[in-house]
Amino acid sequence: MEKRIIGEIEKKLNYVFRDKRLLEQAFTHSSYANAENVADNERMEFFGDAILEYLSSEYLYERFDVCREGELSAMRAKLVSAEGLFPVVDKLGLTTYLRALNGVPSHKTEANLYEAVLCAVYLDGGMQCAREFFLYSMRYSLQNALKALKKDGKTLLQEYCQKRKLSVEYKFVGREGPDNKPLFHCELIVNGKKEAEGNGLSKKAAEQDAANKLVENWRIDKCYI
Repeated sequence: MEKRIIGEIEKKLNYVFRDKRLLEQAFTHSSYANAENVADNERMEFFGDAILEYLSSEYLYERFDVCREGELSAMRAKLVSAEGLFPVVDKLGLTTYLRALNGVPSHKTEANLYEAVLCAVYLDGGMQCAREFFLYSMRYSLQNALKALKKDGKTLLQEYCQKRKLSVEYKFVGREGPDNKPLFHCELIVNGKKEAEGNGLSKKAAEQDAANKLVENWRIDKCYI
């Protein structure tokens, strides 16, 4: 690779390699390697996949302390999938520099490229440098990780309160309007204290409205990020 190209890549990665050969190998697809008789990035992909799993697990475990194992697994699966990594690679603009002879790269190829680059950073600078690159490159995906669960307000509130051993009760206090379009009213009581009120066209909708208000008021949907 030309020195100019290496400099452009390092700028996009926000990391300067001490051993430039690691960067070159990370950007070398097997199709190019076979034609030019140089080392490809497949072993780096293998190792990078394990590093990505570890760093994703570490981040999610520390940040989402209320989530259960299954929920953490779901978020991690989204982050490390080809579909999850494609926008990361695309935003960094890395595929332009991939040395390959197979035409337009697939999402899988782009995901493999990210794993190879992560491995190269690790081999060049150690785990802390790999962690910093991971947090830098994946920052938008990590900020939106909780959205993968698509939880409603009642579920978020229930899990939040269970974690803190707080009781949750929905108390219906009235109904008004015609039979074909009634409006239900309820109170949301947490640990014996009324914390919110909700309205809806059904009892369930009124509960959800009250829960959504309290989730927003207590910033429960933000507390993990």
